[in-house]
Amino acid sequence: MDGEVSGRRLRAIAPPAVAFVLAFLLLTLALALHDRRVGDRFDLARWERDTIAAKWLYAVGAPLRDDPAADLAIARYFALDDRSSAEARRLEGAVEAAIAGRVDAVARAEGLDGRLPLFGSRSVFPPVSLELAPPPEVLVVSPRDVVRREETRLLRPGLVTADAVALEGQIERDARRSALVVPSGGVATYPAVVSNRGSYRRTLATAAHEWTHHYLTFYPLGLAYYRSNDAATINETVADIVGDELAARVLDRFGDPTAGAPAESPSTPGGPGAPTRDVDATLRDLRIEVDALLAVGRIPEAEARMAAVRDELNAEGYRIRRINQAYFAWYGTYAARPDAVDPLGPALRELRERTSSLEAFLAAIRGTNSRTGVDDALAAVEAAPAR
Repeated sequence: MDGEVSGRRLRAIAPPAVAFVLAFLLLTLALALHDRRVGDRFDLARWERDTIAAKWLYAVGAPLRDDPAADLAIARYFALDDRSSAEARRLEGAVEAAIAGRVDAVARAEGLDGRLPLFGSRSVFPPVSLELAPPPEVLVVSPRDVVRREETRLLRPGLVTADAVALEGQIERDARRSALVVPSGGVATYPAVVSNRGSYRRTLATAAHEWTHHYLTFYPLGLAYYRSNDAATINETVADIVGDELAARVLDRFGDPTAGAPAESPSTPGGPGAPTRDVDATLRDLRIEVDALLAVGRIPEAEARMAAVRDELNAEGYRIRRINQAYFAWYGTYAARPDAVDPLGPALRELRERTSSLEAFLAAIRGTNSRTGVDDALAAVEAAPAR
């Protein structure tokens, strides 16, 4: 069954995939010409070249391989403690294809496919494609006097803490700037980089999140991503909402081959006698306090509060290396998070609740790129006659 589905899917996505890959190759070339420096940066040009070649070699070699069934490959892969092992590498291709195929299938069922010019058949576009790998780190820069994402830079995966601290120090030689190196769960390259360290459920959500970015690239919302912090926040929040929902649909439709496996290790303590602090509430309150202090120019006091709360959390076993303006600038972009304070999060969740499907939700939001546009989309949905 999975083999027949894979064959049909390969024939359906090949033409649009070729077009999309060519477009991304041109983008990669432009990026490579724009910035040839690598160093601690993520080498996007090399990654695209190597990954796309490997993807097509895997697809072409499918008839010659005896891959395990999709559920078996997924169960084996996510049971591995070492996802960089030889066994993990043997399973990766089958797992990536299975996840892509399942996200594609539920996206179709949600009406997120269409008839492409020149190709005729209906397809999910861009085709769902991912690479399970250690994701890049991200250097985030914010002004010290306000929480705002001023600059982000992809860094090579596995950057050690000492190098991260050194990079932050270089940026902060300018006393007007705050910097932080943060981990990423995935990046919307094409194919998308999806962390190979998470659970199956988390991996599905990340794969669908990054595909949503690919989808939005062809609409005003995605095109505006780098034009303003509001546009970036809307993009990331929409991708979180869609990604989580598509992942849930995959589990409902195909089941969870990893069910019964040990749960993903939490980043916060658990078990008898563990702290009961509501970290989300703590961070929300801290962000509100920091914004208020910065608004009246009390920068040192705001930074002292962030450092104090970080020390309190670490003393209780909650591992956060550093909390500063750049920390809030990065995580605040994801307004659907439970610790977020941006009203865009609740507004976009309300828009999703008021629309009948993911297709209707994306149709309502993809043409906007501002807070006003989100308000207008909500007003339009509220004014529409009930069906």
